[in-house]
Amino acid sequence: MSEAAHLQLAIGTRQTRITDSGSGRSWVLGIGTEALGNGPFHHEPPTPLEIEHAIEHVEDAVMPLLRELPSPMPWVSSDAASWQLHNLLPRGAATGPALLSIDAVEDLFNQLAALSLGRPTASSGLPLQASFMAHVLILREAMHHLRFTSLGLIADSDSDSDSDSD
Repeated sequence: MSEAAHLQLAIGTRQTRITDSGSGRSWVLGIGTEALGNGPFHHEPPTPLEIEHAIEHVEDAVMPLLRELPSPMPWVSSDAASWQLHNLLPRGAATGPALLSIDAVEDLFNQLAALSLGRPTASSGLPLQASFMAHVLILREAMHHLRFTSLGLIADSDSDSDSDSD
């Protein structure tokens, strides 16, 4: 998948970058795993109110891109957290050996949201770090609002995609 033209999503700590491999054009959003609204989540797991505010902030950042991005194009990522998400999926939940479906991301987000509502954390088996929840949230909102139904996972060909240039 990485040889054909695609849009690459890189969710960093302070920003999220989308790059069109065909044209080389990039879009940089001021959202990242440590930059959601007024800052990172303050609780692990985040509270429902923190999640709601983060969703609003991500939507505000993502929605303007819908008119600018070329479509249809496959989406890919080499983010370590996206690979971690893939590895957390039950066998058969992924639609391919290195693919995250929107349904799988939504299911994982719902499990994390349930933890914020008080579901016992020990039984979840999910990472409780605020940065992981932020990554899932950014990915979920991007998939919904930018209308891509799956994210192909590729090997990191550059440097660490979590390093931000700002």
